[in-house]
Amino acid sequence: MYHAVSTGFDQEVNMILFFHGLDSDNQTTKFTAISHPHKYCETVDYRCSDREDISRHYDELITRYSPVLLVGHSLGGYWALVKSQQHGLPCVLVNPQLYPSFRADYSELEIAGCDDGVLRFAYLELGDEVLDIQRIRRALDGGVAELYCADGGHHRVADLARMDSVVRAALERIQQQG
Repeated sequence: MYHAVSTGFDQEVNMILFFHGLDSDNQTTKFTAISHPHKYCETVDYRCSDREDISRHYDELITRYSPVLLVGHSLGGYWALVKSQQHGLPCVLVNPQLYPSFRADYSELEIAGCDDGVLRFAYLELGDEVLDIQRIRRALDGGVAELYCADGGHHRVADLARMDSVVRAALERIQQQG
């Protein structure tokens, strides 16, 4: 059920834990485009595992890898936000699905309650043809430390270099606060 890809693993460094989207895997271009040398992603079958099992699995990964940053795309953005709130970890949300409807055990997320001082960033491509990206933009506006929006693009993320620059900017802010 789970398949991993890791680069440059060393628990003494600033590890990024990446959560991929629905029907995706650990080879997604969003993960491979992150230029940071220390990152980890595991393929998770969201359709065949219930929400509680996935939540426990991600908790185990957070415990095992002690990431300094969570990054998630689409449904992985949902999980990055959930785990950011639960563990107090900074995150980058990439075209996050805050309102999943593919299963009954997923509740909608609101970011309004994220005033806990944890750094959260978002990168949205406003041409996303899958999500209600304007609703998500309104939900994130004022609820994240920095909201980066790009005209055009699509759900799969057209400008991977810009997405990577948001991840790098998040890491820099974390190091400045460190």
